Amino acid sequence: MLEFAEMTPIRAGERIDVIDMLRGLALFGILAANMRGFNAPPNLYFSIGQLFPGTADRIAQAFIDFFVQGKFITLFAFLFGLGFAIQMERAEERGKPVWFYPRRLLILFCIGLIHAWLIWWGDILAPYAVTGFLLWLFRKCGQRTIALWALIFFGMNFFMPVPPTIELSPEVLHAISVYRDGSYLTIVSNGFSAWWAINWPPLWLVTFILPRFLAGLWVWRTGLLNDVQGHLPTIRKLCAWGLAIGLLADATNLAFAFRPAYEISVPALACFFACAVLLLVQRPTWKRTLTPFAAVGRMALTNYLLQSLICTSFFHWTKLYGKVGPAMGLVATVLLFGIQ
Repeated sequence: MLEFAEMTPIRAGERIDVIDMLRGLALFGILAANMRGFNAPPNLYFSIGQLFPGTADRIAQAFIDFFVQGKFITLFAFLFGLGFAIQMERAEERGKPVWFYPRRLLILFCIGLIHAWLIWWGDILAPYAVTGFLLWLFRKCGQRTIALWALIFFGMNFFMPVPPTIELSPEVLHAISVYRDGSYLTIVSNGFSAWWAINWPPLWLVTFILPRFLAGLWVWRTGLLNDVQGHLPTIRKLCAWGLAIGLLADATNLAFAFRPAYEISVPALACFFACAVLLLVQRPTWKRTLTPFAAVGRMALTNYLLQSLICTSFFHWTKLYGKVGPAMGLVATVLLFGIQ
């Protein structure tokens, strides 16, 4: 992770281990969801079944779509907003100016561009950095204002277009051959075009990322994570309701292809996963089991970048690009994350 002259990272004694566990868990889910993006062109990301129609791959991808897709990047974005709140609060407690944060965002933006342009088109660091500047504008707002705007921005997502189903056209097959057999410069050129198409216009920064950032800011200010024991009844209710609403909404979307149901299922199941971890770590056995996730979460930036670097390099050098379906992708996810 990065260090900056005017603001050091959170000291070991100040860390809240469960936040690191959640961040590590989020990275596992992001890797599972992104494996198809490392192994296939961006226009097949939501149509990967066109390339891998086998039964095992369809079951594996259905599992990812139902329990993983969108849920863990939501958790990751939520934790970004929560981390912002922690840094603002602790800077003020130490009497330090809070202008260190825009500089951090600028550096993160540069890292994100390098990642997107030279390694993998699916980067989230640059979008997070840009959205972080929008989050900065809310740092002095009250809880009601933050909650209201989070709901407004989240509601806008219901009007976003649904990703179309892509067929295996000659253009798609050509893209697969480029990423598998092309030169590095050709791959970079294609990746840049894909990155630009995904992020422009940047409406998803406001409709998807910002409301999750604001939710993290809002939750930290409630004091819930500073007194988990005192909030256990609330956490249990959120866990139960998150699971029930999430499963029902996901099932509705699966049965009727009803996009609004999917938009509801994503934050609901992300809430369930977060609350489940908060409840499980109250038990010593489960806390020991989940502790390795905290190790990954403490080096979230490094591990996220390594996931992209290792996977894109592996699929290109081995010529397996476009040949590893979701079933084997899950196996690769577990192996790589275990190594991390």
